[in-house]
Amino acid sequence: MAWAVVRRLGAVVAALGCAAGAAASGGGTAAPTPTGGPAARAGESIDRAWEQVSATAGEALLGARVRVALLERLKEDGLRVTIEVRGGDVELSGRVEKGENVPLAGRVAASVEGVRSVRSRVTVVTGDRVAEPPVAHVLGAVERTLADALLDAQVKTRLLTELGKVAFEVWVDARQGVVTLSGTVPDADRRRLAVAIATATSGVREVRDQLTVAKQEGAER
Repeated sequence: MAWAVVRRLGAVVAALGCAAGAAASGGGTAAPTPTGGPAARAGESIDRAWEQVSATAGEALLGARVRVALLERLKEDGLRVTIEVRGGDVELSGRVEKGENVPLAGRVAASVEGVRSVRSRVTVVTGDRVAEPPVAHVLGAVERTLADALLDAQVKTRLLTELGKVAFEVWVDARQGVVTLSGTVPDADRRRLAVAIATATSGVREVRDQLTVAKQEGAER
């Protein structure tokens, strides 16, 4: 759905070989969290790599928060905005249907906590747009798509906040209040936590758990 940027960031993390624990979990002890441990043992070079991946997790979380804000304020036009995050700097692009949403997109992004600067290249759709189906049908489809995208973004934001980089490997699909989680997590504790986080998100009426737990040998590396 609205997670192309986050998924690209997830691919970067995977390429670095870091199936690491929750950077943003607040230091809880309920689950075995490898935060910092492997890096500390491996020396300064691994420490630097860890810091880079931690920054990437922070960027993904910030991008998710910006996405939620845009969907809440711009409604369906929020689906048409692409978000790129580098540190605390946010770049927006895309074409929206409502002219007032061009400046609003930048203001909404700038209002999100953690955003340092915003560069907006959002423009309004011109006369080259294609003809639309009947209004009643379009509104129904748009409302469902918007609700699904917003719920998708809200669940992903909470997963990133609670699970940190582990959330890169969790795919979220929200459809009419039913949220499906798939992907791989390091252990059963974080599988249960991911399901609990999704279940506790406002608007979720059912969670379908399709997550798998990584083999213990791989998790210990």
